[in-house]
Amino acid sequence: MASPYEKMLEDALGAYQRQRENLTAAKERIDEATGTATSARREVTATVGRTGEVTELTFPTSAYKRMAPAELAGVIVRTIAQARQQAIDASAEQLAPMLPPGFSARDLMAGKVDVQALFAARVPGFEGGTEDD
Repeated sequence: MASPYEKMLEDALGAYQRQRENLTAAKERIDEATGTATSARREVTATVGRTGEVTELTFPTSAYKRMAPAELAGVIVRTIAQARQQAIDASAEQLAPMLPPGFSARDLMAGKVDVQALFAARVPGFEGGTEDD
C-alpha cells in the first residue's frame, strides 16, 4: 500500500507531466502559426511565418502588371504587414492561456513588452540581465 506521501508525489509528477505535454503542444502550435493576407484589389497575397518571415508571395490576378513599381511595392509591404499581424494574433491566441493575468500575449508576441522590466516589477529580487552586463 502506498503511503500518503507517495500518492502526493505520484499526483504531483502526473500533474507536471500533463503540464509539460500541454506546453510542448502549445509551443508546436505557436511555431506553426502563420498569417496570410490578400490586398484589397487582389494584386498580391502574402504568407508569413510566426516570426514574420515571408514564406510565400503570390500574385493572384494580373492587376499588379498595371501598377507603377512604387505603388506595387507599397501594396506588397502593407499586405505583408497584415499577414504578419495575423501570425502574431494566431501565436498570441495559443500563448494567452499560459500567461498570468495582466500579461498581454499580443504585445509579448509583437515584441512590445520589456520582459526583464516586467519580471523585475513582479518578482521580488529579480534584477534581470546576465552576469556579462
